[in-house]
Amino acid sequence: MRLLAGLGAGLFVYLALGVFVGITPQWIHRRKDTRRSEARWQEWLNQAGVPVSPLQFMAVSIMAGVAAAGVVLAVTRVPSLAVVAGGVTMASPRALFARRRREQQRARLDAWPDALRDVITHLQASMSVHASLVELGRSGPIPLRPFFVRYTGLAGALDQQSALEVIREELADPLSDRIIEILLIAFDQGPSVVIDILSDLAESASMDLRLADEIDTAQLETRLEARGASLLPFAVLALLCVTSPGYREFYTSPAGWVVVTFGGAMSIAGLLTISRLGRVPTEQRILAGSSG
Repeated sequence: MRLLAGLGAGLFVYLALGVFVGITPQWIHRRKDTRRSEARWQEWLNQAGVPVSPLQFMAVSIMAGVAAAGVVLAVTRVPSLAVVAGGVTMASPRALFARRRREQQRARLDAWPDALRDVITHLQASMSVHASLVELGRSGPIPLRPFFVRYTGLAGALDQQSALEVIREELADPLSDRIIEILLIAFDQGPSVVIDILSDLAESASMDLRLADEIDTAQLETRLEARGASLLPFAVLALLCVTSPGYREFYTSPAGWVVVTFGGAMSIAGLLTISRLGRVPTEQRILAGSSG
């Protein structure tokens, strides 16, 4: 007991001195980094419209992968193909919700030009900036309505500028940052100062979105072909293993494991390469967290 008490006292003194001089143990920093990572992952899930925690999402993905691996193993009796099927199924929820997140973000971006024109119309009708934003929550573009309904509620508890800054962090994209920064200026300088700026921004945003549509359309066929070329060989191999004992015997051997592993690595490398080559540079959020 004395030894434990001495160790506890020593640990307390060590941590107290560390806090006093501004030095903390590395395991505390690792815990903070883990919490930040969980917060970013939770934000990603929220943006994708998935009302679960990161741990729940991971657990469901793992269970889905194990179930798919079990089904493929029962049908083909080839463990290597079961591992491939389990890995693909485990990664599918993240890919699915990543696509859903991109679609929701794109819908919000597509709605901004119409929302800006609505705001301009309201400002030209002698409405205040606050009243114009409240009206967006009532009759603005549907993808943006929930955010400005939330702005209306926050403006009652906070000041209007702080409420708008909260909405900017929830939208979390460069276009919204620029627009909300201009609206924050309008709170200080008056709406007449920013009407022309908002009009130009609506036009430039429309042109940027049309260009993004053209790029996505041009890349669609290549992406579909890449995914098909990666998954189709394994589907054909599974069919051959089901119908031919010779194939099944070979792919259950160590040599078969090597072939499947090598093929899987090549497929993943090909998908990553095509994804990297087809990636469109995205604008960084340089205005995030600024004071306006």
